[in-house]
Amino acid sequence: MLENKHEEDVLLTKIKTKRQELTDYLTKYKPRHSRLINSSITFGALTAALTMGPGVGGNEFINTISNVVSFGIPVWQLLCVVAAILSIATVIVNGMLKSQNLTSKITSAQSCVSKLEGLETLLELRQMDIKQAAPLYTQYISEVYHV
Repeated sequence: MLENKHEEDVLLTKIKTKRQELTDYLTKYKPRHSRLINSSITFGALTAALTMGPGVGGNEFINTISNVVSFGIPVWQLLCVVAAILSIATVIVNGMLKSQNLTSKITSAQSCVSKLEGLETLLELRQMDIKQAAPLYTQYISEVYHV
């Protein structure tokens, strides 16, 4: 019985440690993920807005803008350059999101935190024994190999 209690304490410590590691991971990477998503949306919307004016308004739009502000280069050229830069930024941000697979990693980390919390609760309330809990712990942490 004493050996079983020791094993349970070891597993509970491992669960708490892994939950903390996952929480630290989420604290670090969720804001980055949000910034990348928001940047992608913003850059894409600005690109569309910059190309929409000349596309819908035509020469009249270009002449109106030229009369209001002078940039030293034709307005249409400036709009095209800025739209191209924003479009490139959008592609880069989307590439970073996909290459780092942050969405999937964050989702699996959040899921694992929930599962480990449930497992911890079941162990603490003596609703599950160590022989059932240990394989579940191993299964859950294998889902977050990146942390």
